[in-house]
Amino acid sequence: MTKRVINEVQDYLTICGEGRVYQIVNVEMLLKRHKGEAVIGFLNLLRNDYKKELKQLIQSNKTDPRINELVAKNFRIRMAINTIKNAEKGVKNAA
Repeated sequence: MTKRVINEVQDYLTICGEGRVYQIVNVEMLLKRHKGEAVIGFLNLLRNDYKKELKQLIQSNKTDPRINELVAKNFRIRMAINTIKNAEKGVKNAA
């Protein structure tokens, strides 16, 4: 995986705001040590956990501000997964 792709994926998984930077996952280390397919599997598991939490929050209190945070995290993780998949398709097509 190229450094450019890793940076793009990490950008999706980094939230900046209110004077702080928050990484949902430090994906750079994961992508250096594991294949993209394994990282996608991990991100999907994380996304499923967030979906379960989101479902529980919606059932208990639809006005909870954590809902916004979980929706944003799910979206960001999905974009990171798509970026990894597209990068791997590019490598396979080039071979």
